Formats: sequence, structure tokens, C-alpha cells
Amino acid sequence: MDEFISMLTNQLGIGEDAGKSATGSILKMVKEQLDESSFGSLLSKLPGAEALVSQAEAGTGKPDGGGGLMGSLTSMAGSLLGGGDSGAAGIAKALGDSGIGLDKAGGFLSALITFLKEKLGDDMFANQAAQLPELLGGKD
Repeated sequence: MDEFISMLTNQLGIGEDAGKSATGSILKMVKEQLDESSFGSLLSKLPGAEALVSQAEAGTGKPDGGGGLMGSLTSMAGSLLGGGDSGAAGIAKALGDSGIGLDKAGGFLSALITFLKEKLGDDMFANQAAQLPELLGGKD
């Protein structure tokens, strides 16, 4: 996962702490919706992911300040979308709480999906995405 966090920092200008927090939060959402075996298979392909999920579950690793105005707006958008812990509302809230504003949310999600496809392979990604249509966009 260090490779992904480094890419976020270099290409999207997302801070390391915000990237780790957002990635952990999204992976935590994935964990909550997959069965244990499927999530274990995913973790086996993503070294370092388990630590990010653990930090998200413990509520640690969130950057100070919550991303300023853009982070607050993203978090509010999540609340307006239903405030749930999954799907678009959960993603928007997780990104906002991690300090990633609306201006970088699309780039973050696109980069995460591309990274997951690369690391998991097309077949495994398609299988996982089919189980998580609200998070990973269903079949690609």
C-alpha cells in the first residue's frame, strides 16, 4: 500500500496522512461488506492494507484539521447523501473526514480503483466489485 500512498502524494498532491486515512476507511467499508474469505484474499494481494484497516477501525491515523473547508464540505455532502456508512454517502464522508476535499475525491477514487485492478487482477477485481457495486462500481 506504500506504493499507492506514494502515488497519491506525488500525482494528486494528497498528503500521506490523508491518503492513509482515506484508503484505510474505504478498505474498512469493503471489509464490512465482504465475507471473511473474500476480504482475506484481497488483503493477501495488498501488503500493508491490513494495518490501514486496523487504524481505520481504531479511529487512529486521521489527519488533524479534517481537510479544512473542502474536507468539511465533502463530509457534509456525505451527510446529505444519506449519512450512511456505505455507498456514495459513506465514501464522501470517509474522504472528507480524512481531509480529502471534493476537488480531489474523484482522482482518489479513480486511482484506488486502478490500483486495485492492477494488484488484484481483472478477474478478482470484477468478482469483488460485483459484491460491492456501491463502493467499486459493480462490473466494469
